[in-house]
Amino acid sequence: MWSVLSLIVAQMVTGINITGSKFLVTQMPIIALLEIRFIVGSLVLFVCIPFMQGKNSNEVKISSLKRHDWLILVVQALCAGMFFNLLMLSGIQLTSASIAGLIASTLPAIIIILSFFIFKQRITRFKALCIIFATIGLIAINGASISGAGFSALSIIGDAIILLAMIPEALYYVISKFKNSQLSPVKSAFLMNFINAIAMTPLMFFANWHAVFTLTTHAYFILFLVSISSALFYLFWFLGCNQVSAGTAGLVTAAMPISTLLLSFLFLGEHITPVQGIGTLLILLSIVFGARKS
Repeated sequence: MWSVLSLIVAQMVTGINITGSKFLVTQMPIIALLEIRFIVGSLVLFVCIPFMQGKNSNEVKISSLKRHDWLILVVQALCAGMFFNLLMLSGIQLTSASIAGLIASTLPAIIIILSFFIFKQRITRFKALCIIFATIGLIAINGASISGAGFSALSIIGDAIILLAMIPEALYYVISKFKNSQLSPVKSAFLMNFINAIAMTPLMFFANWHAVFTLTTHAYFILFLVSISSALFYLFWFLGCNQVSAGTAGLVTAAMPISTLLLSFLFLGEHITPVQGIGTLLILLSIVFGARKS
């Protein structure tokens, strides 16, 4: 029960991340936003390590990790960190946070497809329904946008970029099957943020850092909030992912678009049309079918 709750919290803080970042990308460069997020997340988790040491006798130290473990950690970190966020924040500049959350609902379907190509896992009829419902849901979402008064070609491009961002995010979950190190959740979460902070360093020279020092107090608060959420996502995910099945973990990802929709409605004033609501329902059905055993 606590493991599932940890996964739900992880997805909910991702919703906070997307909603807060939608506001911040209009105030500061994406590169600066991400670098600050990963640095703050690393510092917070580093401080937490002494207070959250695991009691597992098989737990290893960071210094004891083998080359294979480091390779998996780096690839996982970059997929769910730098690659996913650069694409997500680039796309969210062109569309709404609520639509970004809806498109992110296709994550379980994309995980199924990648698992088929990487692990040769058979796509059952239930998983096929998952993919079909997700596709129809996406068409409904974007079809409503096209027919709406606020339609622009840029919004469709933004939707496409966000859908592309789901590929490295799905790879993060797929690659986790290769992980065999016994790092504690807090150490794993720290390394995820620290690796991304280092990877983003060369890009820092291309950001306009002057904008960071001209933010309002309100913007600074939101920046701190999304930075903490960067740390909490990995922490809560690692706390729960090793204790539940892959199907359950996939089903729990539904909490992310739901929280994003709610937060974007409450704090950004965004609305969902009835057709987009139907699209949301179809995507959620795809998650149910995707998590169901054949």
